[in-house]
Amino acid sequence: MASTITVINTRLSSKVKLSVFFSRIFGYAKKQGLPFSLAFIGYGLYAFSQPAFAMLMEAFVRALEGEYVDSLHMVPLMCVAIALLRGLGSYLGSYYMSKAGANIVHGVRCDMYENIVRLPMKFFDDNKSGRLVSLFTYNSNLMITSTTQSLKTIGREGLTVIALLGYLFYQSTSLTLTFLLLGPPIALAVVWISKKVKRLGHGIQASTGELNHVAAETFSGIRQVKSSANEGNEKDRFFQISDLTKRLGLRLAKFSAIYTPFMQVMVIIVMALIMYIVLLSRGSMDTAQLVAYVTAVGLLPKPIRSLSEVHPKLLEAAVVAEEVFTHIDLEQEQDQGQIDKVNLLGKLSFNEVSFAYKDDQLALEGIDFQLEAGKTLAIVGRSGGGKSTLVNLITRFYLPTQGEVRIDDVPINQYKLAFLRSSIAMVSQQVVLFNDSIKANIAYGAADVTESEIFAAAKAANADEFINDFPQAY
Repeated sequence: MASTITVINTRLSSKVKLSVFFSRIFGYAKKQGLPFSLAFIGYGLYAFSQPAFAMLMEAFVRALEGEYVDSLHMVPLMCVAIALLRGLGSYLGSYYMSKAGANIVHGVRCDMYENIVRLPMKFFDDNKSGRLVSLFTYNSNLMITSTTQSLKTIGREGLTVIALLGYLFYQSTSLTLTFLLLGPPIALAVVWISKKVKRLGHGIQASTGELNHVAAETFSGIRQVKSSANEGNEKDRFFQISDLTKRLGLRLAKFSAIYTPFMQVMVIIVMALIMYIVLLSRGSMDTAQLVAYVTAVGLLPKPIRSLSEVHPKLLEAAVVAEEVFTHIDLEQEQDQGQIDKVNLLGKLSFNEVSFAYKDDQLALEGIDFQLEAGKTLAIVGRSGGGKSTLVNLITRFYLPTQGEVRIDDVPINQYKLAFLRSSIAMVSQQVVLFNDSIKANIAYGAADVTESEIFAAAKAANADEFINDFPQAY
């Protein structure tokens, strides 16, 4: 557990380069031009409805004062028209922004998966499966919610603030400039809270990956856990990392909770100041204009408050995106082989082969033998003696530290990797069944295999009888 906390604390101290990851996301966003365009058209309609409502209030007051006597019906019709405009804009913006966001995350997730499955085996030795799975669950889901919601808020509320400020400046430039008075303290608060959110986001990401790993490790090895009566220790290990995740989550919630009310207080103080100045300036505008102005000011706190919540969400998205894009950028397994689709006889040679997983400890040393085509070789030895390592060198899961492995007197690194591995049948000690039919599992990796060949393989393995006993057989 101490090592786990050390890893998490190390990640807490790393820096998130927002511009780098936003530019990466923008690379995916460029492909979503049409959905983004339709979304911003919708948000533009929504934004226009806000100052339109302030103008409606001005028309309503003027009607109360006796104006528009011959066209009083226009006021309620304007109200209905604004509501319809607002609803249409909200629908277009929300749907097409969600579509664009989902497409972006889909592209990121698929690129990450494609790159990870092509990474060398050493990567999977060094990275726990629980943490890798969390990239596609915790990281991807957080990217979906945070990025999409942030884009929705920026589009809708951002355009709304621009429209309302434009209307306010049109009505009174001097009054509207008052909004700028609290700009510096708000900016300082945003910077301070942002640093806290970034650090805590890294910690939650790391602890969640560790939590997934502990659970997956326990359940996959449940027989060993139970046979060793070790449930108590596994429970303690899980509870500790779960408690750490909880505490980090609560700290993040605390700073997020501080952020929003602080922004609300700032906005209300500005509103109070403006209302006071409006009262002092009542001689420069008539009653209808003042009512419209105050209405527009009253519509500003909600979009500003929503925009104030965007920054922490974008920081959360950037934190998880950092690890996602790191895995997308990892160098794939190298394949310099040129030989492809030849008839292999099957002669196998190990020429003074040595291999070390780590620099200071050899797993194999000086292995030298030849196995003629059609012959069988049994390799026996104690557990950890290097039997599996030797086999893994044949499939080029690892490259020898010294020496050379040959098939048909050709070094195996001269064969194309896909051809080499498709030419080797391997039955692992740890059998994995994929969530598919028995027939698909038998034929896994062999795209051109026939049904009769599948049945023949099952019969050769003495599995045909019990397979046919299942309700749906193969």
